[in-house]
Amino acid sequence: MRFMSEGLAATIGIFLLVLASQAHADEAPDLKRDLADSGIDLGLSLTEFAQSAAVGDGDSEWKIGGKIDATLGLDLNRLGLWPGLTVSIHHERVYGDDVNDQGDGSLLPVNVAMGFPRLGGRDAETAVVFTQSFNDKTSVSLGKFNMLDAAARTPLMGGGGINTFSHVGLAAPISGVTPPYLLGAMGTLRTDNLITTVMIYDPRNAQDPEVLEAPFEDGVTVSLSATRPVTFLGDKPGFQGLRAVYSSQRGLDLNDIPQLTLPPEADAVIGEKSGYWYLAYSFQQYLSYDAGKGWGIYGQAAISDGNPNTVESSILAGLGGSSPLASRTDDQWGLGYFRYNLSSRLLDGLQAVGINNLRHEQGLEAFYNLQLLKNLRLTASLNYIAPGNSDRDDALFTGLRLQARF
Repeated sequence: MRFMSEGLAATIGIFLLVLASQAHADEAPDLKRDLADSGIDLGLSLTEFAQSAAVGDGDSEWKIGGKIDATLGLDLNRLGLWPGLTVSIHHERVYGDDVNDQGDGSLLPVNVAMGFPRLGGRDAETAVVFTQSFNDKTSVSLGKFNMLDAAARTPLMGGGGINTFSHVGLAAPISGVTPPYLLGAMGTLRTDNLITTVMIYDPRNAQDPEVLEAPFEDGVTVSLSATRPVTFLGDKPGFQGLRAVYSSQRGLDLNDIPQLTLPPEADAVIGEKSGYWYLAYSFQQYLSYDAGKGWGIYGQAAISDGNPNTVESSILAGLGGSSPLASRTDDQWGLGYFRYNLSSRLLDGLQAVGINNLRHEQGLEAFYNLQLLKNLRLTASLNYIAPGNSDRDDALFTGLRLQARF
């Protein structure tokens, strides 16, 4: 009953707001487009979620919640203030309940859009990024980055948890070396055959006030990525990419976990490990492509030193994109698999102190995103999870997602 009342009220409210905005757009000039032409780009979206653990352990009640995303882009060149400088502001706010703490035994968030920013202990967060473009090939950005925004821009997989995949393992792949919000700088060089990106950032989650007050106090992380555009059968775009990361941050040496249980009089020496690395290879390739739309395959494989990074390796793969149905080309669909392998040092250390119920986590997700109106989309999804807690049964999450853009 609670699901029906709250979900129906939210759905009707969003539907009426979209109808009203479209009716107004038909009668008045497109103010949003005129503002963008002058250098002010406004964006607003409202997404309502309804998800439930239909199979598995833990709470099986439907969880109703939502997210508001408000964006502001300022092109200071068009505004006549500063050539080549842009400012991007993204404020997000979540409300209601979500399925990320259902007690089903999973380690990773099933709903990444609601999980960020709540993993940092907040229901709202704001990212601000300044970008200076020197020409059409070179740019430098600095500020507080929302990394879900970066993941959202990836073709096929992207969407930020509100357009395509909802599980963090597919929507924003976990690396263990990149926080969800980071403070730092990024430089990009684009050529015809390669896109090179260098990032330097504080390894801590920038939601922590200490990151802004004392940046880089716990070390620095450097990330270098190279992406090569490729084509398949002459005209179908894709890419292959490599990313290498090194961090000087200090963390618990996972080899010392057994000593955490020793009594104080044992004078146990619990050490820290300074420095860790991460390597990843990724690809995406359209198999069908026409006029900017199509579907294809994607994948990523990654490894790390596994100490103090608790994720030692991961793999994900799938297919999706625009609907192949001729009458539904604005719809989106996807099917993906992921597996995240925990650090062998972490597992060995926990087993030494009697904790034997952790394992690698893997799962599948399928979704179909239906365009109801120009600015209104409805998504149905299924998430099958083999949770990292081996004491729990496999879980199946069902969900609906209604998104309106204004």
